Amino acid sequence: MFRTIVRKEIAANLLSYKFAIVILLASVLISTSLFVMGRDYRSRLADYQLIRPKPGEPIAVLPPHPLSVFAKGLEDAMTRSFEIETIGIDARTGRSSANAVFAFFPAPDFVYVVKVVLSLVALLFGFDLVSREREAGTLKLALANPVSRATLLAGKWTGNFLSVAVPFLLVSGLGLALLALVPGFHWSGPMLGRLALILGASLAYIALFLSLGLFVSAMTRRSSTSLVVLLLLWALFVFILPNLGTLLARQVVDLPSVKAMAEKRQQIWTREVLLSISERGSRDARIKAMNEEFDRLEEDYRLRFDRLVRLSKILNRISPAAAYVYAATEVAGTGIGEESRLKEEVIRYKNQALAGLSRDRTAPSAPAFVYRYRTVGEVLAAGGLFDLAWLVVFALALFAAGFAAFLRTDVR
Repeated sequence: MFRTIVRKEIAANLLSYKFAIVILLASVLISTSLFVMGRDYRSRLADYQLIRPKPGEPIAVLPPHPLSVFAKGLEDAMTRSFEIETIGIDARTGRSSANAVFAFFPAPDFVYVVKVVLSLVALLFGFDLVSREREAGTLKLALANPVSRATLLAGKWTGNFLSVAVPFLLVSGLGLALLALVPGFHWSGPMLGRLALILGASLAYIALFLSLGLFVSAMTRRSSTSLVVLLLLWALFVFILPNLGTLLARQVVDLPSVKAMAEKRQQIWTREVLLSISERGSRDARIKAMNEEFDRLEEDYRLRFDRLVRLSKILNRISPAAAYVYAATEVAGTGIGEESRLKEEVIRYKNQALAGLSRDRTAPSAPAFVYRYRTVGEVLAAGGLFDLAWLVVFALALFAAGFAAFLRTDVR
């Protein structure tokens, strides 16, 4: 009976205009996103080949990560050129497009399409799971047969989930195959494993919103009411709560602006220059003292920033959209945790490079900057597993709430 209900739901979806329009729209958006982001990756890779440091140059710069095609995250901040100078680190601004129009209409990545579009698609498949058949009177006829409410509800949910998940995976697989043909893309085994985790998180995210649609549909008597309520919840979860959590965290944690930090560094530089002139002290001693003060200033900023990030994540995780973005970007190597670790490695490299330059003035040369991305295990241990588990638990809790509401539903 369960398989019969699943086949019936899939057949009904395949024959509906809703399925054709919604799936076509999602497929076009995912394909376009992968195509545009793939071309953007090739452009950023060409830029890296142009600006990559020569042997001995004290410059730290990373090539673009292939998975940034799927989850752009903080890729622009991570691929900046960090130039080591005697007065600290000069972080160049990221690459910007020559076409100013792109600043107004940036290309959405795969994660953004899933976060916004696929969540709405899941709601459109789930908003009338119960209320539509109750309005038509077919729910009463279905329960008159030897089938339990649990089997009926599980079959309807599974059929609609497969109606969304299978086309989504097919389009994603086709996009991945086409990207493999693009020069510069090298899909290794670990990278495919990361991509599988991103797709798994996407499926859990889709299941969560389908369960939300089931819950609201079981709580309302009309499909039109269910749709309105779900659209409000969708806007709340996807757009309002993530931004609201960040704003609240900024009110709690006092974090200086980037402009204030730059002015403070300039004050330290001016003070040390004047002291070196008036006291005729050692130039190396002044530079060392200035770098130590810069490091203390940067350390204080990073501690405050880390507190802000932790609080923002705690507040934002109320929204499943935020948890999904956190999980996907960290797995892709473009998340907040990876960017923070990169900054720590750049500071460590700066101290190493300056120490080498001060020891050998005749042939100054800096070691090459080498950065190792965190393994999947390290990412999961640092919070990625919590975000993935949170999506699954949230989806199960909503399905359980929908089932409880369905048990109390009067089908007459």
